[in-house]
Amino acid sequence: MTSPTSTLPTDRGLHHARVDQFIALGITSCFALVVLAALLGLLGVKSATTSMTMADGTEVEIHYARITRPGLASPWAVTVHRPGGFDGPITVRSTSAYFDLFDENGLDPDAAAATQDGEMVIWEFDPPPGETFRLSLDARIEPSVQWGRDATTEVEVDGDVATLTYRTWVLP
Repeated sequence: MTSPTSTLPTDRGLHHARVDQFIALGITSCFALVVLAALLGLLGVKSATTSMTMADGTEVEIHYARITRPGLASPWAVTVHRPGGFDGPITVRSTSAYFDLFDENGLDPDAAAATQDGEMVIWEFDPPPGETFRLSLDARIEPSVQWGRDATTEVEVDGDVATLTYRTWVLP
């Protein structure tokens, strides 16, 4: 016959109980901070705009995701406003490595011509009617991307070039 064994937990002492409480408090606090950050909207996409005005009064603006996370739809758009309208094509050159962040669904409008020189993606667009041209990218951040990238975008209108730089951070 075997002797009976107790099913009561063994008493490891006050020190171990306090360590267990401290670990539980730490885990609960971390979870509460993540929930609070989510409730305050700190974990979603944060967008920004950078712009410049050329010597002839043409305004170029880039709206982009300043902070984002993998899998989220993230904005990228170029707006060019030229008083009096456009006489010729609009050329947009942008750092091609920057677009490796995105799972691209489409570019609107479609480019009349597109190429890449290894460092920059180059799109040429026919002049639009009116005084404003808008180019937008429909995309999500790739699920496996972390940290983010710097970008430079050059917009050329009738020989004048605007150069804008920006960075998108991708949080885990």
